[in-house]
Amino acid sequence: MSEPSPLHVTGAGAVTSVGLSLAASAAAIRAAVDNFHETQFSDQDSNPLLGAAVALQLPGDVDGSRTGGSERFGRMLAMAIEECLGNAGIALPLPPGVPLLLLADDTRPGPLRDTAYAAYARCAHFFAEPQQLHMQAFTSGESACISALAAAREFIANGAPAVLIAAVDSWLNVMDVRNGVRQDRFLADSQAAGFVPGEAAAAILLQAQAQAAAPALQLRGLGLAEEPAAFFGEQPCHGKGLAAAIRLALAEAGLKAHEMDLRLCDVAGEDYFFEESAYAWGRVLRADLPPGYEYLQPATRVGHVGAAFGPLLIGYLWQLAKVGRLRGPHALVHLSSTQTLRGALVLSQRLH
Repeated sequence: MSEPSPLHVTGAGAVTSVGLSLAASAAAIRAAVDNFHETQFSDQDSNPLLGAAVALQLPGDVDGSRTGGSERFGRMLAMAIEECLGNAGIALPLPPGVPLLLLADDTRPGPLRDTAYAAYARCAHFFAEPQQLHMQAFTSGESACISALAAAREFIANGAPAVLIAAVDSWLNVMDVRNGVRQDRFLADSQAAGFVPGEAAAAILLQAQAQAAAPALQLRGLGLAEEPAAFFGEQPCHGKGLAAAIRLALAEAGLKAHEMDLRLCDVAGEDYFFEESAYAWGRVLRADLPPGYEYLQPATRVGHVGAAFGPLLIGYLWQLAKVGRLRGPHALVHLSSTQTLRGALVLSQRLH
């Protein structure tokens, strides 16, 4: 079995409810600042629903209403991609052969196709040959990022000069809110374990090699596994699928759980995901953690951002590396969703 192609995160960008750039968003997350406000939607108790909306104004937005739909999402995604490429120091347009991998959740009613078209319309000028652009969707929700990273390895191994992974997602739409209220999933007076619906766009650029003077994170390990006790099922979840994904990522990286300096996850609320994360970590941790170890749930600042979690968490780590704020060289990111796929990755800071 051949060794996976080396992969480095060489740029990142993001648009969130706490900042219209990755730098602003990361600073807010580090400072424990959120931007939760009452929305025009109603929660389970017919009170205003708390949400984490991106402060992006379109011409049709009046009196707190939001217009634009896919156009809004396309603009958010274009902002994240443009920042990502700028942070990577890449000369535009991107050379031929750079694919765009989009992340989504096909179990939710979001307009994936319309959003992809809007994103293409706004991002085509980033590419040297937009008519030949390879766009591919990974639709397993939050864990889709790990599948896209595995695909990125294949693209790089087959000669692609770089791979762009991006996502835009929002829970603040009529269909998702209606379903979330019906399923009693949102934070409310009567649901303390619910989550705050949010929205975000995020993008990361991956290359085989990084420039010597540029900040970069090396992708050391990936893991994917199936969870037998799904969110909407009747079996209790004991974190077996997530633990398996974490073990695979650590094994590929040649590291142990207790060597992680930072652990990030996409847990945004709900007992199922809190328990799954705790059970999974308990299954893999077998020694004391290093001094200064940090566990972080960025959803406590940006809300639930769905499929955008993966590139957002990776981008957050990239930004910490850029400003010299990483706790240590090794970080673990794990992702879960209402679907059965679980994913994990290990990143290490490149030391000069």
